[in-house]
Amino acid sequence: MPIPFKEKKTPAVSEELKGLQIYLSKDLWSRNDHWSAFEEWKTLQTHAETNRTAPLDIHRWVFGTLEPGKFLSESEKTELPSVATKAPEVTDSKDSTKQNQPKDPPPTTEKQTVETPLPKQESWSFNTLQEFFIRTDSQTADSDSRQYSEKISKLKQLSAQDSIAGWNATILWATISPQSATETIPTLEKIVFEHPTSDPSKKKTPQNQQHKQPIDFFSFQETEKPVPDKSKPKLTALSPAMKHAAINGLSLVLSQADAIPLDTKHRLTQALQRPDISMELRNELYCGLARFISPANIPTLEQSLDVGDNKRRLPKTLRRTAMDACIIHGLWFYADLNQFSTAGRSQQESREYEASVWPENITQVRWDSDSRMRTNFGYWAAVVRHPDAEAILISQLKDADHLVQNQAIEHLGLLGTDTALQQLEEQAKRPQESARISAAIGLTPWGAPYLAPLSKDASASVRLAAAKGLGQSPSPEAALLLRSLLNDRSTNVQNAVIDSISQWPDELAIPLLLEGIQESVYKTRRKSILQLTNRTGTSGSISIEAPKADRIAAVRELIQSQQLPAGLWNQLLQTGLQKSGEVNQTRVAEIQAYFQKLINQPKESSQYQIAFQELANISHDELGILEKLILETSIELPDQIYTDLLPELHSNYAALNQLKSAHVTDRRKGAQQLLLNSQNVSLSPVVIKRLRKLLTHEQDRLVWRIVMSAISKDNYDESAQLALLAVNHNWSDIRILGCEYFGRHGLPQFAIWLLPLLDDKNESVQLAAIKAIGHCHNPIAINGIQNATQNQQPAPSLRSKLTHSNQSVRFETVAALSRLGDIEGMQELVRLSNDTRNSIRIDAVREMGNSGQTRFVEPLIQQAWTERNLLALKEILSSLDKLVPASEQPIELKSQLQHFEQAKIWMNWWQTHHSGPSTRLFTGR
Repeated sequence: MPIPFKEKKTPAVSEELKGLQIYLSKDLWSRNDHWSAFEEWKTLQTHAETNRTAPLDIHRWVFGTLEPGKFLSESEKTELPSVATKAPEVTDSKDSTKQNQPKDPPPTTEKQTVETPLPKQESWSFNTLQEFFIRTDSQTADSDSRQYSEKISKLKQLSAQDSIAGWNATILWATISPQSATETIPTLEKIVFEHPTSDPSKKKTPQNQQHKQPIDFFSFQETEKPVPDKSKPKLTALSPAMKHAAINGLSLVLSQADAIPLDTKHRLTQALQRPDISMELRNELYCGLARFISPANIPTLEQSLDVGDNKRRLPKTLRRTAMDACIIHGLWFYADLNQFSTAGRSQQESREYEASVWPENITQVRWDSDSRMRTNFGYWAAVVRHPDAEAILISQLKDADHLVQNQAIEHLGLLGTDTALQQLEEQAKRPQESARISAAIGLTPWGAPYLAPLSKDASASVRLAAAKGLGQSPSPEAALLLRSLLNDRSTNVQNAVIDSISQWPDELAIPLLLEGIQESVYKTRRKSILQLTNRTGTSGSISIEAPKADRIAAVRELIQSQQLPAGLWNQLLQTGLQKSGEVNQTRVAEIQAYFQKLINQPKESSQYQIAFQELANISHDELGILEKLILETSIELPDQIYTDLLPELHSNYAALNQLKSAHVTDRRKGAQQLLLNSQNVSLSPVVIKRLRKLLTHEQDRLVWRIVMSAISKDNYDESAQLALLAVNHNWSDIRILGCEYFGRHGLPQFAIWLLPLLDDKNESVQLAAIKAIGHCHNPIAINGIQNATQNQQPAPSLRSKLTHSNQSVRFETVAALSRLGDIEGMQELVRLSNDTRNSIRIDAVREMGNSGQTRFVEPLIQQAWTERNLLALKEILSSLDKLVPASEQPIELKSQLQHFEQAKIWMNWWQTHHSGPSTRLFTGR
């Protein structure tokens, strides 16, 4: 029996809800281009047992995209309508009875309007909906549950309004909390089936062309035009987007309902049988019905999957949506969350495959000409555990399309079978980087032991995928592997480690965060200390800009004062080191003994010859042991070790021999070989240390340029010493190469080494040094190192370059000072951003975005509001995107919006969230 639709009267709205009512009184629904059936299902499953809603951006339809010229200004939010005035667009003009009220209010109401102060109002926008419904910074679960209940109750109260605001609240309620929104079914049905459709973006059609208008596909009435009933009020025309959002919300509610109203189900399925409905509506019905109806029982879905020939084949979008509907049903009724996190754990508990649930022609999709259809078919087979899923995915490993191949590798990870594991291990050894990345994703459910080899892969992208996979399963083994990646040469990999442990328990995550503070690069240290502060409420006296020794001391002090779980980490670390030591302990002792004979015995002695032969036969893995011994030796080593022994063990040392040649061509070939080898694996510290010695007298610019490219990604002490040699070279272009290295890695101590170059005789070197200093995060460079006596010349500093005769030097100085947080430099950069010359404004705005200083957000938004140059406006929007974290940006921003529309959204966002005197974005500095 369908739930009866009760005629309801429009109750008055409380003062605290008027802000929300104004915001919801517009038709602002839009399709979420980043929607994923898997992410929606996974997130809803995760939040099913808690009183916290899923993030709004995981839903298929979102509310909050503002039309040009109709964004909410600060005045619209603060000047709430009183009973004495007409509220703009609060209620539908043809449905509300307030329109017939007299203009002069009763005396008591007027008095209340004048004398009673306005209550504290809430500021509602799409971002504030995010903050209200998915707030993650609450201290207790009880407060999260209470906030959630309060906001749902406000939406429920507003949904009683028979107006656009009430209908939007109803759709939001059904979308956000479908398990509690059963009573919204009648209203949602009315929105979908009874209200006429309009498109606000189109102009009204002239009367002489009205016969060309298409049939209203939402009315589901007879084709003959019914006689209008003048006794009933005319219903408001709603946009297709709002109706699609209502269908999505209705299907979510029905999927959570204990009993589905048969009449509602019948009306939805009957709509698909109409030949005149639009393809967009058919797509929406396919996805919505799949949440509670088997695809075999969804009308016309089977016909949409039909392969056929090119002439009879339906549009690609419709066919892909039909396949998506099958995946949605598979996720909601066949999949298990453990299937995506733990291999083989839920195989026996999963629902058995039933052929009658699916369209009879679904297996034809296996050979579809559309590569995306083939990919989704393999995914569907893995999700529902089709009997032939293994054979299907293994056959796709040989597909003509590389994307299908890589996706098949990932989907093998869902099967949890021994055969799938064997295939994944084979794919992890393929030379193609994309295949190894997919293998890392597929091996994630198997855990740390199977991801360990990929965490040491030569490709940074593969290591990045392995780091993300290790974060999916908190364990001591995964923690040990992630610890090794905290020192990775790729900053992206280091950052991925910190991001992947955000949901880990404190006893495993905090030791990794402390390790990141001690060992990683600046950006990773910043991420680590922010997450540590969120977890513990304090970061003690740790400074991420301090030298490593000071950071280690501050971490130890914090561990003792806050009783952080570092003891467990030490135990895990010792376990890992002991395991590694037991394997190599005997061999290490042997290699060390041979090495001692090699450096202590004469070359002519038999002991030297025996030791040389033994070391010449060590394996590639044991070379690292020998290199460690070489680094730890303080005495001068015999030259034969570098010229005779090591070249037999690795091509890097053979290339070093070429750098000793008197012919520049040989030296260039040796440098080129080092560059080629460094693309896969970083040059070892021993190689770089030897390289520095050989380059002491090198005068060929090309050799230097190639060598600096080979070490550009490495952050060893030996690499820094080589770059220090470069910045002191007599050739200016080599000094610039050294500056670029220091700027790329940006350690605070590098700024002190670069300060003398601020007075270099070559202005190009000065520019390179200024740029590099700006990335080193050392405020000592602002005023320089002061001299002990006043008789000496002023010490080189950034501030002294503000008056330089060269405009480029002055500009780069301002940019560097801004990066370091200097007030004078930041004020000057803001001034330059308002220069009358377009080129100066664009450069200044770009540097504001690259500075990392969120204090520039407000002036950038203000300038975007008045900027008329398109290139400058694009640069302003790009800088805002860099400065404002993605989680805090206006959700209604979309790349396809015009730039002036984005500027309006940014202005509205700033007025809504950050216009107060105590509001400031956190920079972490």
